[in-house]
Amino acid sequence: MQELLAAAFAVSAALTTATAVVARRRRSATPAATALAGTCASLALWSAVTVLVHLDLPPVVHVWASYAAFVGVLGCVVGLYLLARTIADPHHRPSRRQVAVLTGVPGLVLVAVATDPLHHLFFRSTGYVGDPAHFSVVFGPLFWVHTAWCYGLLALAVAHLVRARRRAPAVLRHQITSVLVAAAAPLAGNVVNISAPDLFAGQDFTPLCFTVTALVSARAVLRQGLLGVVPVARAAVLETVTDAVVVVDAGGAVVDVNAAGRAMLRQARPDLPDPVGLPARSFLSARALAGLPGGYTRYALEYVPGLHLDVRITAIADDRGRALGRVVVARDVTEQVETRQHLEDQLALVERLRAQLAEDSVRDPLTGLHNRRFLDVALATELERAARQGSSLGVLTLDADRFKAVNDTHGHAAGDDVLVAIAGTLTAGARQGEVAVRCGGEEFVVLLPGADARAVHRRAEELRAACAALRVTVGGGALVRPTVSVGTAVHPGDGVDAASLLAAADRALYAAKAAARHGVVAPGGLVAG
Repeated sequence: MQELLAAAFAVSAALTTATAVVARRRRSATPAATALAGTCASLALWSAVTVLVHLDLPPVVHVWASYAAFVGVLGCVVGLYLLARTIADPHHRPSRRQVAVLTGVPGLVLVAVATDPLHHLFFRSTGYVGDPAHFSVVFGPLFWVHTAWCYGLLALAVAHLVRARRRAPAVLRHQITSVLVAAAAPLAGNVVNISAPDLFAGQDFTPLCFTVTALVSARAVLRQGLLGVVPVARAAVLETVTDAVVVVDAGGAVVDVNAAGRAMLRQARPDLPDPVGLPARSFLSARALAGLPGGYTRYALEYVPGLHLDVRITAIADDRGRALGRVVVARDVTEQVETRQHLEDQLALVERLRAQLAEDSVRDPLTGLHNRRFLDVALATELERAARQGSSLGVLTLDADRFKAVNDTHGHAAGDDVLVAIAGTLTAGARQGEVAVRCGGEEFVVLLPGADARAVHRRAEELRAACAALRVTVGGGALVRPTVSVGTAVHPGDGVDAASLLAAADRALYAAKAAARHGVVAPGGLVAG
């Protein structure tokens, strides 16, 4: 008899161990798998140490096996409670207080069990009784406290299951009923075992009863699909989703819409009645109802002015692949679109400002001509081009004559007016490819790409004469007739690099100034005046 019981408990240990492994591997698929794995692992330990009690081993092994069994007992009870809570609410997570109770009480029980040889408050006595002799224990007061706590926890588990079954949709009630019926097995077996120990000759079959519960629960959780669909009413899912959800059947009729979907549809059709049963084409676009070759599509849509949607459409089919319809999910992304547009506008503004700042950095603020910084880059570029193409490059340096006298006589504002007038003349007279620059003060530079010495001289005379024709009215009504002196230089004869070319043009300019001004001078000497 003892060997037969040992074999039964060994089978129980093997089955629950295997179930614990499978449940642990499935823990990512269903929230109940973790609690189920813990329950089965604890039950496997309980069954395994019970095997030792039914083998012909020294009494001390039987005693300590009985003590060790309580690790499995407590783990099994706590695991079943957590399993029931997860079945009732897949989102349940124990609070700190619950964790303290579910770990603290078992901890105290195990301390009492481990120290029982010192106080015998858990077991009054242990030993062999009957014929044939079997190992038996007489329970103490702490055991009954422990038993009451376990029964209370299991009663709470059953209460949660009963409440979950009452609220669950019909498709899930069968699975929860299976777990409830299985939960009655260990309760009944343990009551009989404790209240009438002689009925089974002192043998404790409770682990086997719990094995039935564990295996039935495992089937419900892992095979029957319990919690594969969250046991919450459809309304509690769809109606709390902020995305608009519209379900359309294969015939094009609307079969379901959530609250967010109704609100979205009414933005386009304020007079829209309950859309369920209506043709989807009456308020969904042709694109939303078009074919789905890949079974899925996604696109952006401005449903009504100011309402931007991210639309996702998924085809629905049965197990045989027959089309059942489609689910249209639309998310309001108006805020993101407006934010993106605002950012794009800001970036465009920044780019315009950057370009403006870049332009301002190479512009003279008074005359609007390019400045010396721009000249350095432009002259280097033109010299490189001239060297590459084997062409010439002319440079004119112009300086306003007797400019200090204008400032001293009429004021600096009058001097500024004269400079602006000269700059305007240079800009108006510039030809394609020519570059006019104010280098600072009253000095200007004009680059003449491709111009030889004769063309440079001709352009210098034209610009000198145009400036001489100026009549600038300054403050007080005075009339100023500005003139300019011009120095010329031509690459490569007068200079092969920027510094030498500008130096040659400056020397010519100084020569023009020294020759009574209002003239044009080339590096070889006075050309006109």
